[in-house]
Amino acid sequence: LAHEIKNPLAAIRGAGQLVERKLPDADKKLARMITGEVDRIARLIDRMQQLGSTRTGPVDACNPHEAIRAAVATVRAASGNHAAFEIHEAFDPSLPPVLVNRDALEQVLINLISNARDAALGTDEAAVVTVQTRFVSGFAFSAVRHGRAVTLPIEITISDNGPGIDPALRDHVFEPFVSSKPSGQGLGLALVRKLMRDMGGNVSHERDACAGLTHFRLHLPQAQETA
Repeated sequence: LAHEIKNPLAAIRGAGQLVERKLPDADKKLARMITGEVDRIARLIDRMQQLGSTRTGPVDACNPHEAIRAAVATVRAASGNHAAFEIHEAFDPSLPPVLVNRDALEQVLINLISNARDAALGTDEAAVVTVQTRFVSGFAFSAVRHGRAVTLPIEITISDNGPGIDPALRDHVFEPFVSSKPSGQGLGLALVRKLMRDMGGNVSHERDACAGLTHFRLHLPQAQETA
């Protein structure tokens, strides 16, 4: 079905680009609106496909800090010079590798860091996003993976100093089509939860009203060392 929808979308986009070349400058924005909306629909279809997919990519040992820095670089590049925000690192240098699918982890981090950036830019204060890692040796949380429980001692926390999620939405933020953004599709956090579950991990969020911070926490399994 997605393929059948994308084919005419590609034709509409191509026609919009051709029309734009022939329009006077004052009207070109209308053609760009057509191509922009086509791209938005295509992205929506891609995300819905990912949510419905039952495939889990292979997992392997991964340096979490390398994945975080790759995600941060992607978010910075996408933001360009239009968004003035800071990203602070608070990394545990002794953190062991995690057992994840690297591409999936980067996608999770890109989604969460992008959301944190957008939230932080919604305040009158300087926009600050912090990414923290730590090993939680006494953390009792576990998840079922391949029919057995596994502990998740690796914690990655993405924090922002934005105004926080609407209290009416806090219990539903990981559900599809729930968004506090006027133009949001409500699929980003749903995809985050799916990818984390596929990797045997967990994602949660909390609001620290006293500190004025919102935290999204990832808990992941540790990769076993090989002899």
